[in-house]
Amino acid sequence: MKHYALFKKILLPLAAISLTIGLISFAYIFNQHLAKIEAEANEETQKLSNLLITARTLVSEHVLSSMALLQQYASVEGQPSISGMTTLEDKQVPNLLFGNTPQTGKSILVDSVTRIGSGTATIFVKRDQHFFRIATNVKKADGSNAFGTELDTKGKAITQLLNNQTFYGVVDILGEAYLSRYEPMHDNKGQLIGAWYVGYKLNFNAIDQAIRQWGFLEKGFVAITDHQGSIRFLTAGVSRQRAIGALNNTHDEWKKVTREVPEWDFTINILYPASEAYWSALGALSPVLIITLVVALVALIALISGLRRFVLNPLGGEPETAKQLLMRIESGDFAEDNTTAEPGTLIANMVKMRRRLREMLSQIQANANRLKISSSVFEHATDAIFITDAHGLIVQCNPSFSAITGYSQNEVIGKPPQAFGLACHEPDFFESFYKPKTVQEWRGEVWNQHRHGQEYLTEFELSPVMNESGIFEHYVGLFSDITHAKEQQNKLEHLAYHDALTQLPNRILFSRRLQHALIEAEREQSLIAICYIDLDDFKIVNDQYGHEYGDKLLTQLASRLTGMLRPTDTIARLGGDEFAMLLCGCHTQAEYTRLLKRLLTAIEKPFAIDKFKFSISASIGYTLYPFDHHPPDTLLRHADHAMYHAKTHGGHQYHLFDLASAQQSQQQQTLLKDLLVAIQHNHIRLAYQPQASMQTGEIFCFEALLRWQHPVRGLLYPNDFLASVEHTTLIIDIGYWVIEEGLRQLSEWQKQGFNTQVSVNIAAQHLMHKQFTEQITSLLQKYPEIQPQQLHIEITESAAITDFARVNRVIQQCHALGVSFSIDDFGTGYSSLIYLRRLPVDIIKIDQSFVHNMLINQEDMAVIRSVITLCREFGRKVIAEGVEKAEQARILRSLGCDYAQGYGIARAMPGNKVVEWMSKHSPYQFD
Repeated sequence: MKHYALFKKILLPLAAISLTIGLISFAYIFNQHLAKIEAEANEETQKLSNLLITARTLVSEHVLSSMALLQQYASVEGQPSISGMTTLEDKQVPNLLFGNTPQTGKSILVDSVTRIGSGTATIFVKRDQHFFRIATNVKKADGSNAFGTELDTKGKAITQLLNNQTFYGVVDILGEAYLSRYEPMHDNKGQLIGAWYVGYKLNFNAIDQAIRQWGFLEKGFVAITDHQGSIRFLTAGVSRQRAIGALNNTHDEWKKVTREVPEWDFTINILYPASEAYWSALGALSPVLIITLVVALVALIALISGLRRFVLNPLGGEPETAKQLLMRIESGDFAEDNTTAEPGTLIANMVKMRRRLREMLSQIQANANRLKISSSVFEHATDAIFITDAHGLIVQCNPSFSAITGYSQNEVIGKPPQAFGLACHEPDFFESFYKPKTVQEWRGEVWNQHRHGQEYLTEFELSPVMNESGIFEHYVGLFSDITHAKEQQNKLEHLAYHDALTQLPNRILFSRRLQHALIEAEREQSLIAICYIDLDDFKIVNDQYGHEYGDKLLTQLASRLTGMLRPTDTIARLGGDEFAMLLCGCHTQAEYTRLLKRLLTAIEKPFAIDKFKFSISASIGYTLYPFDHHPPDTLLRHADHAMYHAKTHGGHQYHLFDLASAQQSQQQQTLLKDLLVAIQHNHIRLAYQPQASMQTGEIFCFEALLRWQHPVRGLLYPNDFLASVEHTTLIIDIGYWVIEEGLRQLSEWQKQGFNTQVSVNIAAQHLMHKQFTEQITSLLQKYPEIQPQQLHIEITESAAITDFARVNRVIQQCHALGVSFSIDDFGTGYSSLIYLRRLPVDIIKIDQSFVHNMLINQEDMAVIRSVITLCREFGRKVIAEGVEKAEQARILRSLGCDYAQGYGIARAMPGNKVVEWMSKHSPYQFD
C-alpha cells in the first residue's frame, strides 16, 4: 500500500500535468496553423493587388502624355468657344469651335493622339448638366464612332467635371474598362463649356489569364469584385454560382480574406472552406499527436511497470552497471555503449539523460559553427566594417577596411576613425555621435581620404549597439567606395539632360534653364531672348552625302556656336537640325539683333569635313521677355512661329515674333494640316487639259493639273496652296501622288481603247530627291501596260534648281527609261538660257503671259519669236500655253510653233470626260 500511495501522490499527478500540457500545446499549434493559413491568404491578396496596380501603372504614362498632346494640338487651332447650336446624331448640341474650326463630328484631333496602342480620346461639349461626345474614337458595339453619346450621368467623372475638377481613374465606357483622365474645358471667359478625355483600354486578358490560374489550398479560389459587387475575375474551374454563394456565406462554412484596391475600386477576395483549413491544421499536428501518443504509451507502461516492479526491480539493472554509467557521464563521455534497461528504471533514465546531454553537446557544436560562419562573413565582407567602443575608439575592423582605407588592422585598433581619413571634410563628424543623448543611427554619403591622399566617396552607415539594459556600448560602422558608381550616375544624368550627338543640353534641360531665367528676369527686371533655329536645306546634306556627314556637320556647328556664347547663355538641340537658344545679358533689342547677326554669319562660314566643304545657312526666330510675357512653352512656340516666318520668306535671316506673322504662320500650318488630310481622304484630284499639234490638230498629250476641293474654301488651284508646301517634304509626297494618279488614268483610258500621253508637273525639290529615278521606275513597273514614252514630266522654269549636275543626271537616267521632259513657264525666270543650255529637256513651253498679249504687245511677240528661234537652234520642240483665239494659233503656226494648249482648245476636264471629248474634237480644228 505504501508503494501505491507513492504512485498516487507523485506519478499520477505528473501524468495529468503532462497530458494537460500536451492538450494546451495541441490547441496552440492548431490555432497558430489556422492563423498562418490566413496570413498566407493575405500575402496572396497583396500579390494580386500589386498585379492590378502594375497593370494600371503601365498605361498611366500613355494617358498623361496623350492628354497633353490632345490639348497641344487643339491649341494650334485656337481658343475653345461656343457658337450657337448644331445637330449631331439627331441631337441639338452646342457648336464647339477651336479658333474658327468646328469640331462637331470630327475625329482628326482625337485620332492623331491615339494612333498607337488601344487608346481612345474624346472631346465633350456641355449642354445644361450633360456632356455629349462630339469628337471621339470610342467605338459603339456596332464598331462605329460613339458620336452624340452622353457621358454617364451616374458615373464617377461627371461630378468632378461639374465642379471644375479633373477626374483620373478606372471607369467603364460603353461596357469596356479604361484608365481614363477627364479634364474640364473652358472658354476665354473661364466658363465650363466641355471636357477633354483620354483613356487607354486596360488589358484584362493578361490579368484574367493570371487570376484564372490562381488558387488557394485545394478547394480555395480567388474572386475579384468591382464597386457594385459584381465578379470581374474568378479562378478557373469555379462556377460563378458557387463563388456568389461563398461570398454571401453566413454560416461560417467558408473563410474569406479581402483586400481593397482603391486604384481600381476593386475588392480582392480569397475564399477557402473552413473544414479544409481545420483538416490542414490537424495534418500539421500529426507529429505532435504521434509524440503525445508515444509519451502517453510510455507513461502507461511506466504506471503498469511501477505497480509491478516498485519492489522487485527499482534499479533496472546491476548496481555496478549504474555506477559505471554514472562515472562515464561525470567524465564527459556521452557515447552510446548499448546499455539498456527497462523503461522507468533508474538506469533507463540515466541512458535517456546521457542521450539528451549528447544532443545538447551537438547543439553547442552547431552554435560554434554558426559563430565561425558569422566571423567568416565579417572577415570576407566586401564592405568596410569597424566597431568603436563607448569612447569612440576602434576595437575591431575587417580586412576590407584596410583594403579601402590603406591602413592595417594593427594601426587602427585603439584610435578614432577620423585619424584614418573617414569623413575628412567634416572634422567634428564622429564627436557629435558621442555627446550625451545623441546616440543615433546615421546613413548618408561622406568623403574619405585614402592613406596615399586620394579622396573617395562612400556610402556610410553608423549604428549604435545597446546592452540588455538599453545602455549604449558600441557603434558599428559600415561603408563602401561608391566613387565609380557615382561617376556612372553622373554620366547617366548627363545623358538624360544632354543630346547624345552634340553634347548640347536637350529639350528637358533647356526648359529648366528657361524657367530659371524667367524667374531671374522678373527679379532683376532684365531682358532675355528665346530663339528657335532651323537650318536651311540641311536635308540636302543628308540626302547627298549621308547621315554620317550630316552628324559631323551638326557637331561642328554646335561647337562653333557654343564658343560664341557666354557662360550665362544656353544653346540646346531639340532634334534633327533644330536648335533653341536662351540669350541673357543684353539690355536692348538692338544688342540682341547684333548678336543674332553674328551667329548667322558664323553659321554660314564653310565647314570642312574630311575632303568636303559644306556651306549652310539658318532661319532664326526669336522673342523677347518680358515684352512677350508668357509661360516658357508659349515663348518657345512664339520663337518657332517667328522662325517659320523667316524660313518661308527666303531663310538666311532672323525674325522677331509678332502677332501678325504668328497668325500667318498658323494659317499656313493649318493649310498644311488640311492638305495632309485631303491627301489621306482623296480630296485632291487631277484635271486634264489637251495639247494639240499646230500643223495637224492631233491631240498628242494631256497635261495633268492639280485641283483641291477644300471643305470650306471651295475649289483651289495649285497657286492657292502649293507655295506653302514647296519647302517641305510634303511637296515630294504630292508629286509622287500626281505621277501615280496620271499613270493610273492612262491605264484606265487604255482599257477604253484610247492611247495618249500624260504630262505632269513636279517641284525642283522632288526632282533633286535622291530616290526620284527609283520612284519613277517603281511606278512604271506597277503599270506595265503603260509605255514610258507616254509619261512626260514638266519642270517649272522658275523652280529653285540649285544642283544642275544632279538634275542633269536625273533627266538622263529617266531618258534611258523612255520618259521625256519639258520646261514649263519658259521666259518668266531670270535664268532661261541657262536652263535651255544645261538641261537636256525635249520641249519648251512658252508662258501664257506672253501669248495673252501677243496680238497687241510687240515686246511679247518678240519674246515668242525669239523663244521659237532659240528652240529651233537647240533642237527643242515648242508648246504655246494660253492659246484662246484662232488668230493667235495662226500666227504661232506661221512662226514655227509645234504645239498649242489653252482655253481656245479646251479647259481642263475630269479624267472620265476625256474619251467623250476626244470623240468630238479629234483632230482639233483651230480655224
